[in-house]
Amino acid sequence: MNHTKVKVNWANPATTAENEKLPGWLKWVWTGRGLAFSLNVVLMMQVTYYCTDLLGMPATLVGSLLMASKVVDACTDLIAGYIIDHTHTKWGKARPYEIFIVLTWVGTVFLFSVPNFGTVGKAVYVFILYALVNSICATFIMASDPVYMSRSIRSEKNKMSLTSFQGAFIMIGSILVGIIMPQLIKTLGAEKSGWTMIALVFAVPLSVIGSVRMFTVKEVAAQSQVRASSKTEFSIREGIRALLKNKMVLLLCGMAVLSNAISAVGAATSTYYFKWVFGDIGMVSLINLPTMLTPLLLAFTPVLSRKIGTGKLMRFGLAAAVLGYVVRLIGDVNLATIMLGTVLTAVGSIPLGTLLSIYEMECMDYGEWKTGVRVEGMITSTAGFFVKVGSAVGSGLLGLLMGLSGYVSSETAVSQSDNAINMIKFLFNGLPLMLAVGTLVLSVFYTIDKVRGQMYKDLNKN
Repeated sequence: MNHTKVKVNWANPATTAENEKLPGWLKWVWTGRGLAFSLNVVLMMQVTYYCTDLLGMPATLVGSLLMASKVVDACTDLIAGYIIDHTHTKWGKARPYEIFIVLTWVGTVFLFSVPNFGTVGKAVYVFILYALVNSICATFIMASDPVYMSRSIRSEKNKMSLTSFQGAFIMIGSILVGIIMPQLIKTLGAEKSGWTMIALVFAVPLSVIGSVRMFTVKEVAAQSQVRASSKTEFSIREGIRALLKNKMVLLLCGMAVLSNAISAVGAATSTYYFKWVFGDIGMVSLINLPTMLTPLLLAFTPVLSRKIGTGKLMRFGLAAAVLGYVVRLIGDVNLATIMLGTVLTAVGSIPLGTLLSIYEMECMDYGEWKTGVRVEGMITSTAGFFVKVGSAVGSGLLGLLMGLSGYVSSETAVSQSDNAINMIKFLFNGLPLMLAVGTLVLSVFYTIDKVRGQMYKDLNKN
């Protein structure tokens, strides 16, 4: 009986943000799509290793291809945001684009199934599939997600609670994959065909899990929170102008570039590091094991965000990440310091990594307050674009720097030069530390906490 009352309350168009109660099942189906997409990102971080060590492609070529794919992204991201902002269907504004989670996994399976072409053929194939997954599928997923939440959940408290719950499961899933993936690579990844199997192991169940919320979660709050004085229909030029006047979203985009470059470099370098420095890829599982405790911290995220503000929470996290890389750098190859540093970096990634949708929705409100134009899809697609730029920059730098260091594909080498080994060590600790410091510096200027009270007071007058 109580479950029925909760469900009716959420689905009732008359429900307000103050009294909104969510059905118990909603947090589970909502989390499914986020988990499916996040684990795809984790798998995609192995593209560089797959291309160099399984396909025998030069590291510099792979890095150049991944960075060049961002040219396609530049053309699709703002367009996707504009399309979402002007979508009007019986399913809502953002909900129809959930179908792209299935297409993402289909494209990923094909990406890790490169035919026996020559080097040029492989390069063209990888570029097309990588661009399809990232520039089309991931673009619409990332651009529509915060819009979907803002139009399905009314209460700010419920949004934070739901995001924290989702973040905990995504982090647990990512950590588990981080532990399992090295073992899969060790057992199946020695042959090119094994990578198709690895991709299918994830693609089949996650495509199903990721599709559920599209059929069960409606945009019940679609029009209830649109303020009469705010402009919601605008040209793409007006939308871009509003974005450029929103300094908070510009800062968020800068931090997204750096933090996702860290993730891309870290995830891919770990495989190289433990293969060539320690001689055992399986060691990655041991290093990632203690990070299983970090999702417990997400239970405190809603309380901390209300107590100290989302901006301070972000800065505390980034400071922990910087400390973690310093510990790893000082400890060098010591396993204890690597494990401690990895835990600190995992803790540090929680706010910006798991609450990105919350920051994007804050930026929507901030931009509306400053310009009077309610830009939603273009903000999320722009932030999503810079998330992907960060991942591509990280992957690109990884390939380019390793190529310049003289790294040789394992198809033709059983050892690496001192220069290559030193570069792998730099990419494992030194470069992430530099990027983490840069992210922390930018976060100092993200000051929505200081104007939050006045911002919502002014917006709610309208």
